Amino acid sequence: MNMARLSHERIVAAALDVAAERGFSGLTMRALADRLGITPMAVYRYVDNRSALAAAVADEIGKLVQPRFDAEMSWTVNVRAWAVAQRDVLRRYPGLSAWLMSHGPAGGQAYRILDLLAAQVLRAGFAPSTAAEVCAAVMSWVFTRVAVEDSRRPPQPQVEERRAHAFIEGLTEDIVASYAAAGTLGHRFFALDHERLFQSGLDALLAGYAAAHPDADPSPGDPDGTTGI
Repeated sequence: MNMARLSHERIVAAALDVAAERGFSGLTMRALADRLGITPMAVYRYVDNRSALAAAVADEIGKLVQPRFDAEMSWTVNVRAWAVAQRDVLRRYPGLSAWLMSHGPAGGQAYRILDLLAAQVLRAGFAPSTAAEVCAAVMSWVFTRVAVEDSRRPPQPQVEERRAHAFIEGLTEDIVASYAAAGTLGHRFFALDHERLFQSGLDALLAGYAAAHPDADPSPGDPDGTTGI
């Protein structure tokens, strides 16, 4: 690439492609330079270091999180929409979820995304302290589940099930007999469908908060107070 055409925006755009193809851990100055057809040292003219590059990319990715809320639906439905939108974006960039959990929020987009979630919870009538807890719990579920899913990419259900069977069959009879409850679950525990686990866990989380705080105000379009779950 012609150096005269380089800019911070072009650097970040190319870095997005690298992160999508190689995962966030594969986003290095060398990989980015190769993508742009320049030397690694040239990249440093626009970003201070790899951490600064990762933060800029994470902030840019944050713009993609655009949940669709429905004012006529309950707070749980809209919080669920937020969680699904956040997860969908994180999954496009393997390793991003783990990076954000270890490095913390990056840029103004992280604050915008939190604001979207917090607004839905606060509008339901939760006290700020409880709303903060709800938001933290939902975010923790989304980010940790994506991090786990990232560690098992590409998903290979049949391979995971075979490994689970092999693990169970490799246990001694004494161990199996000593832990009957675990034996009842068997290989199923180790070969759960990630999509189903995410959805059911999220539903249970939201249903739990809705049940614990029945005074949370449902939306105008949900007069009977149902949670929509």
